[in-house]
Amino acid sequence: MSITTSQALLSLCPNAQWSMSNENYSTLNWLDTVQSKPTEQEVNDEIARLTVAEPLSVCKAKAKELISASDWSVLPDVNISNRAEFEEYRSALRELIINPVVNPGFPTEPDPVWI
Repeated sequence: MSITTSQALLSLCPNAQWSMSNENYSTLNWLDTVQSKPTEQEVNDEIARLTVAEPLSVCKAKAKELISASDWSVLPDVNISNRAEFEEYRSALRELIINPVVNPGFPTEPDPVWI
């Protein structure tokens, strides 16, 4: 996914008021009276920064999704004999949330062994 001019503007100037046509900076109409209009270079620099950060954000989001889907496994009333495997799995996912990587190797969720 490529970062758009609009995304860069939202990142640089949250809640600013502006309008623009076709993601073209030259059509940017700055309406905000509180925040100053960023230069085209500032917008391009932000696009570059967000582009570099995007794979890390994707890794983090996927790890959060996977850990959330396994929340059930650590509830006190869930009787599985391989709880430790789930705890290890979730620990590996937490590590990817804290320290995301560009090409993550997501761990495989264990199959529950019900008691």
